[in-house]
Amino acid sequence: MLNSSLARFFLAMILGLAAASCVPLETRRAPTLTEVRLGNSRGAVAVDSELRPGEFRAEILELIPPRSEIRVRTEDGRDRVMTYNIGRTSVSFYGWNYTVESLEAGDRIAFQSNRRDGSYIDAIRILEPVQARTGPAVAQPLPPPPRPNVIEGTVERIQYERGIFDVRTRSGDLFVVSLPYTARAADVDSFRRLRTGDYVRLEGEFVNRDNLQLYSFLALR
Repeated sequence: MLNSSLARFFLAMILGLAAASCVPLETRRAPTLTEVRLGNSRGAVAVDSELRPGEFRAEILELIPPRSEIRVRTEDGRDRVMTYNIGRTSVSFYGWNYTVESLEAGDRIAFQSNRRDGSYIDAIRILEPVQARTGPAVAQPLPPPPRPNVIEGTVERIQYERGIFDVRTRSGDLFVVSLPYTARAADVDSFRRLRTGDYVRLEGEFVNRDNLQLYSFLALR
């Protein structure tokens, strides 16, 4: 009877040890975006491809920080220019929170927009970082951001309905300045108050030799 009890005791110990050896010592956590970017994530990065209610799938083509814009290609093949708010638009990856500056061209994302026109991004969820497909990029110094062009001169023709006006500089050059559809409310108000003969100083980006897209009014008098 004693031998039978000892046998059952040792059998229970052996089974317990075997079961314990099957329990993982560590639960694998989801990788961070930085780990994926640098190629430090263990194993293949699972693609989070499921869309949630209100989300749209797209791939980032270009980030344009001076205008707070992101150019994306949606899954139906259309290119769209979306705007964001650096302090309000949220970015996440596997539950880790990031800022818009952490995004890169080639990232596949799901985005949400609560605006009626659908051109403003409220939230971005990274489905697949570009490095998950291409591997980590070789670290290279980032080029300096492009400097905005600054011009000043006298306002000539104004076309309020088209959002454009002409500026004649002191050197005699004539530039056509246009307001982007994402212009700030303060700049739209300044444009509406423009009159022929006003002297302005403004910054923007040349889309060709004679046409400047406005970033902001620096001075108006």
